[in-house]
Amino acid sequence: MASTQIVAPSHSSTLREWIILHLSFVLIGVITTVLGPILPYFSHTWSLTDAQAGFFFTSQYFFSTLGVILTSLLLPRFGFSRVCAAGFAAFTLGFLFLGLSPWIISVLMVGVNGFGYGLTNPSINLRATQLPSKNTAAAVTFLNFSWSLGAVLCPFLVAGLVPRAHVRGFSLVIAVCAVLLVAAYLASRNASQTTPARATYPLAEWLARLRVPQAMPLLWLFLFYVGTEVALGGWVASFEKRLPGMSSVTLVIAPSVYYGALLFGRGVASLAFRQFTQLTISVSGLFIATVGASLIAISHSATMLYAGSAIAGFGLAPQYPIFVTWLAALFHKDANWIGALFFSFSGIGGGAIPWLVGIVSAATHSLRAGLLLPLAVCFLMIFLVMRARPDSQVGHSKPA
Repeated sequence: MASTQIVAPSHSSTLREWIILHLSFVLIGVITTVLGPILPYFSHTWSLTDAQAGFFFTSQYFFSTLGVILTSLLLPRFGFSRVCAAGFAAFTLGFLFLGLSPWIISVLMVGVNGFGYGLTNPSINLRATQLPSKNTAAAVTFLNFSWSLGAVLCPFLVAGLVPRAHVRGFSLVIAVCAVLLVAAYLASRNASQTTPARATYPLAEWLARLRVPQAMPLLWLFLFYVGTEVALGGWVASFEKRLPGMSSVTLVIAPSVYYGALLFGRGVASLAFRQFTQLTISVSGLFIATVGASLIAISHSATMLYAGSAIAGFGLAPQYPIFVTWLAALFHKDANWIGALFFSFSGIGGGAIPWLVGIVSAATHSLRAGLLLPLAVCFLMIFLVMRARPDSQVGHSKPA
């Protein structure tokens, strides 16, 4: 394997890069969660069934998986900034045509956005583990805090812009923001972001890394976590619309409550890492998320739905940053290439589980029944976390 030489960035360039990463994740938070609040508009406009509506999630995360796979090939050759610039260029293209009829065109545009997500999300998360910080887990969690901020803003942006400017006007605003970030990444490219490495690895090397005892449980955690987060965040808006007395409500609150709790939880987690192990935080969070998902599934009132959404979002908040940190801890520099497999699995989960919720809902004529799926997955993840923790989590009370 070719040696890697990384030039240490200056403090000013590091700060500038962190700012760009956080701004990127705010916009990515809006983009990746927009299906939840905008799906009722699509369903009404095109008279979609839940199974058809769920296919939007499948398109987004199927193409995001392709983007992740390409990331493992593109990062070593072109560097972080160019790959992220390409990802935001994909966002620009996707939102330029989002909302056009027939509905299958918008499905394809959601897929283009998913492809951009596949390029940017793993690249930015891995880059965050490489930049200087006192506590990697806390830094990655704080970065995902910015993602949650965008997710919280998303329903309000949809409610504020779509009734006035329609889906097309909303989409053009997002496209302009994406273009600005394309320019920012192209302007910030520097040598410290280039990682010379072999572009391909033989199957034997992949299998050797996956023989690490924690590898397979962590792989499934990436799939189940993203699928659960997207399923709950994506379907609570539709579920809220169907509650008694809620059909006439224009602004759906549940997604903002859910992602607001996710935002708050990631802020709290950044502080909690100073006192508790990542394992303790993860297991506790998943127990909390299971309780929240249960309340969502059994809710018959908006108050209970909001409570369940808040509890579930808070419990899920620290999970993904912890899993990304564990990925880096298990594989070190190899995470730059083997991480593509893990982020690909997250894309598969993000596409499959929300779609399965829609399929179960259509088959049973009950979205409530479909929401039992992410509830079961939340509980299952508790056992996977116990097996996925790196050895460094054993015998150390706090993250370094």
